[in-house]
Amino acid sequence: MIGKTSLFRPSLLKQGLVAMTLLVAACAPQAPAPARPAAEATTAPAAKPATEAKPVADAKPAAPAAAAAAKPANGVAMGPQLAGDEPIAKDRSGSGGTLTIAMSAGNIPYPNTPPNEGFEGRRFVGYQIYDGILNFNLDQPDSVPVPGPGLAESWKTEDDKLTWTFKLRQGVKFHDGSALDVDAVIFNLNRMLNKDFEFYDPDVSLLNRSNLIAVDSYKKVDESTFQIKTRYPYSIMPYEMAFITIASPTTIKKVGNKDYIKTPVGTGPFKVTKYVDGQVLELEPNADYWGGKPKLDKLILRPMPDPATRLAALQSGEVQWAEVPPPDSVAQLRSSGFNVLLKQYPHTILIFLNLNDPPFNNPKVRQALQYAIDRDKMCNDLLNGLCVPAYQYWYEGHPWFNTGVGKRYAYDPAKAKALLAEAGFPNGVSINVSYPTGGSGNMWPQPMMELLQANFKAVGVDMKITPLEWNNILTLYRASFNSPDSRQYNGMFFSVASLSPTSVMNFMTSRIPTTGCCNASAYSADAFDKLGQGGVEEFDAAKQNALFNQAMGVEAEDSPTLFVVHDLNLRVLSPKVRGFVQAQSWFADLRNVWVSK
Repeated sequence: MIGKTSLFRPSLLKQGLVAMTLLVAACAPQAPAPARPAAEATTAPAAKPATEAKPVADAKPAAPAAAAAAKPANGVAMGPQLAGDEPIAKDRSGSGGTLTIAMSAGNIPYPNTPPNEGFEGRRFVGYQIYDGILNFNLDQPDSVPVPGPGLAESWKTEDDKLTWTFKLRQGVKFHDGSALDVDAVIFNLNRMLNKDFEFYDPDVSLLNRSNLIAVDSYKKVDESTFQIKTRYPYSIMPYEMAFITIASPTTIKKVGNKDYIKTPVGTGPFKVTKYVDGQVLELEPNADYWGGKPKLDKLILRPMPDPATRLAALQSGEVQWAEVPPPDSVAQLRSSGFNVLLKQYPHTILIFLNLNDPPFNNPKVRQALQYAIDRDKMCNDLLNGLCVPAYQYWYEGHPWFNTGVGKRYAYDPAKAKALLAEAGFPNGVSINVSYPTGGSGNMWPQPMMELLQANFKAVGVDMKITPLEWNNILTLYRASFNSPDSRQYNGMFFSVASLSPTSVMNFMTSRIPTTGCCNASAYSADAFDKLGQGGVEEFDAAKQNALFNQAMGVEAEDSPTLFVVHDLNLRVLSPKVRGFVQAQSWFADLRNVWVSK
């Protein structure tokens, strides 16, 4: 029986991690072929795009629409009004104070470009220390954030629809006092893409891979301008540039790649004052920040992977901000005066399936397990309304939620059994699925997996659940189920922050490792590839949305992933924390946050 009290217990599964020693050397995908920084580099041979989409005039990136305010069957409202952050966000009357955040990460994300520990590393470390070439507009609650000016204050596509020209913001300084210039941007691109570059870093290259996979070449135009050329028309480039952060070449040259994370230097709103691996990262405001000095006196980040530990730290006053405390604690925290923040945003809990091997090389088995998931029970009973059921990769109301598929995969165990019988498994089947013990965006994976285990058992599927550390899961994800280390599992529990069209592209054949990243299921479908490529080459937002919508309908039909739930970005703040906007995003803008005395 699955008891809610299991959510309060420190994880009992860490003992199982001993078996992970062989996975430390899991095969990671090779870095992409280096893009050439030469002035007019010749385009390297590449697979011909599946469509010949004709982009129209330049347009800003398509903005995924916010979900319409609605009230689903479980009584949990969706949309902006669910946040509970309006009074907090509006209170910008003060400044100062120390904010200590209890992260769900198992360790302090190392402060590189980007950090590790998944997107939690980017949220609390990366986007505080660094700026992107473009930045997401996170200081607003009303729509899913899109890229806006960052280190580049303007950008455009040239007539060939391949060349992107960026104008760099002037007067920006790194935390070490050196000036940001075009040479610094080229240095960082070389560090990610040019294997012959003295300061090329394969780890940095790997973690930026999916965002730079379309880049063919890049060059300095003048002291304030640089250009990036893509292999084919690539309308989503502004989104990719919001993920590319820039480190100080001066510091990297001084200390080298190996020691850089000990003294990280960016241009961002906060700068590092103390970094103790596994314990704490302390930051202070960048008084010279081009966007204005942040209001806090100090920002402290602490890794606390266990929900009960985060809860205790919040209640004792050790921290003023806790990510995803236990679900059963939310009502008590709210009645005690804490601010409980919730908001729908593009984020999904999935199970990526191994399509290479039985039983999930059979689409009927994949569809059977879609019908076997009791998503309402998970959201209503187990997680106390802190999620909404996921019937597709995107939530209902998002422009890429395919209405043709709709909520087809509503709980139907009889249909699940029938499909299993049709697939040749009338007596059931056994599977082994890995899951993270905690970490970035994974909600409460152990009890969630236990409920899924019970759901599947009811239709004849015996699921073994194997706990792994989050960074090991990330390694397997990037390697895909083409990797021998990944193929020992039939599936992988994973959280996806679907903040950009890159999430659509990651189901394309060209994104299967080792030639691409990050098609974890090694899913390949001509129909999806044609629609996805058409969408990425389409510069008209409405036409692009239509193509991506159709593509995700194909993905939902084929079911290379099991859709579990969309979480609601739960965090709980002390009433002393003011000025924070809960964006419809995984990321967070902390510049206007302050802590009252």
